[in-house]
Amino acid sequence: MRVEVLARDLGVSKGSFYWHFRDRGELLEEMLAHWEREELEWIDAEDDAGPASRWARILAKTAAPERIRSEVALREWARRDSRVAARVAAIERRKTALIARVLGDVGFAPSAADAWSEIVFMVCLGWLDRATRDRAFLAASRGLGEFLSDVILAASSGSSPLNS
Repeated sequence: MRVEVLARDLGVSKGSFYWHFRDRGELLEEMLAHWEREELEWIDAEDDAGPASRWARILAKTAAPERIRSEVALREWARRDSRVAARVAAIERRKTALIARVLGDVGFAPSAADAWSEIVFMVCLGWLDRATRDRAFLAASRGLGEFLSDVILAASSGSSPLNS
């Protein structure tokens, strides 16, 4: 997006924009850095209340309706910019590691916790993608948090080859 269009859409002058940011690149860098800080803050938050509390925190952040479009847009940006892709991938690794720790705390073997954390994250990404392009799905679907919890419940049944 050009600075002129952005300034117009925000209801500010171009001069006002340039007062705060050197250029469009600086704005984009600041947006990405802000996203990273917010993600790391909740991912790294200490939670001594146990795995159920950590799972609830993961679901609250991951499934928040106001995050759907921005999460998908960020990944679209990452497809076009390898620098952004590397930073998004680093956050995704932290998220899957958090999920694996929660799964380990509820009794999954380490290898199963790692495998299921990747599956949960892939399901999450697919759900987010579909929710942004299929209004009927979003309106009719169960929430992402409920869906992810169902995946974990099915995984914990012990019948999956990943749990062996």
